[in-house]
Amino acid sequence: MHRFEWDHLISEKRIPDTHRTGSLSSLRSEVESDYYRIINSASFRRLQDKTQVFPLDRSDFVRTRLTHSLEVSAVAKFIGKQVCTGIMEQGLEKNDVPTHDIVETLACASLLHDIGNPPFGHFGESAIQNWFANHLKKIRYSDHETLHDVLSEQQRNDLYHYEGNAQSLRIITKLHRLSNHHGMHLTSGVMDTIIKYPCSSSEKNAELTKPKEQRSLLRKKHSYFASEEKIYQKIKENTCTFDCRNPLTFILEAADDLAYTFSDLEDGYNKGLYSFDELRQLLHTCNDENGLKRLDTLFAKFQSEGSSDSISDPCKQAVFNWLTAKQLYCISQTSRAFIANYDDIMNGTFEKELLAVCTEANVIAGLKKFAFDRVYQTRSIIKLELMGNEIISFLLDRFVDALLPFDSEKEQSEIQEKYCRLLSSNYIENYYEEVRDITQDKEKVYYRLLLAADFIAGMTDTYAKTLYQEIKGIAVLNS
Repeated sequence: MHRFEWDHLISEKRIPDTHRTGSLSSLRSEVESDYYRIINSASFRRLQDKTQVFPLDRSDFVRTRLTHSLEVSAVAKFIGKQVCTGIMEQGLEKNDVPTHDIVETLACASLLHDIGNPPFGHFGESAIQNWFANHLKKIRYSDHETLHDVLSEQQRNDLYHYEGNAQSLRIITKLHRLSNHHGMHLTSGVMDTIIKYPCSSSEKNAELTKPKEQRSLLRKKHSYFASEEKIYQKIKENTCTFDCRNPLTFILEAADDLAYTFSDLEDGYNKGLYSFDELRQLLHTCNDENGLKRLDTLFAKFQSEGSSDSISDPCKQAVFNWLTAKQLYCISQTSRAFIANYDDIMNGTFEKELLAVCTEANVIAGLKKFAFDRVYQTRSIIKLELMGNEIISFLLDRFVDALLPFDSEKEQSEIQEKYCRLLSSNYIENYYEEVRDITQDKEKVYYRLLLAADFIAGMTDTYAKTLYQEIKGIAVLNS
């Protein structure tokens, strides 16, 4: 195994490789150019109406995927700066590390990490998986074959194990169409950083046959579809990471976990899903004596200030201040964990989560379980998730049926044609680009199914709900 080099890991190469020209090219680096491409994209803006935890919530304080992504970006940049400082202070590299480009790569990748998530959060992802699992073996392509039969093994697994991570790569390399069919046309370093699981859906499926204790963390899910396999391989070639994670991916993963754990607990407290005393009991259970002492000190401080009417809710102030302070401490411990495992990470042999090997691992695990039990499993969220499942299943029913005869010798009904007219022109154009050299209709089926998934996964929560209601006749169409 070769040792990774930072110049390769943050590769500025694009696919296809081009060089920017014009007056602005000298004012900002390649990765800085990526940042502007991302924040000005419609796909990124749609995250403002995609669920983080609470679907279709109209409260000002509740996070969306957009605000979550911004928070992840801030945390990842902070960790990245601390890591770069630690590398240089401890002399872990012979040459100076490119701190600016490392931090900017993390900032960009963080903004992208959830861009492929369908509406209604991770449950929307499960809804798509379940739909394909329940229908591919039932829907007939011909008298003798089902859709399952005409797909290759990897194509089937792509759909059975449908992944927002893989959809992210598909969006940034193809579906985002502004001036060409190369998507956002980002640098390889940024794209590689969002590849959390460097494997195909078939490799991930094979991993499931192993005993749990023998399964690799890096094959827990997959990060690309068969349709993007060549692009994936080119990215890995440009960064020289091949079958391994980019070291920056470990930082992105930790930043994501730290951002959502603490922010979801804050949102949960705002919604009255747990109390000050319950958080205090959790810290006692986790043997976090320092954290418990800090929480009590904050409460006493705000209770004292509240006596003069400056603080109306000392419990809330204490909880929110404690969450902020604890997150900052966990960030510093995560940076130390990266430095402590630096050689293994740079050799591509590290296969653990940074949060699992930092000094706060036990507390973080306790907080994550607490959030799962007290925030994610509440009746209101469960009901909204079930609603999301109903909406996504209904839309897949209609659009897959409409698309199966699309671009084939089979005749579409008038209703099927009308459904196809609702599809995004970007997605249609991408479909024709993908099947341009395919002559056998059977080989086009996979891309027609992806087209349906592209359209639905790209919807915001509100648009998916509104389209469902309009088609069902529940809501009146806007003129």
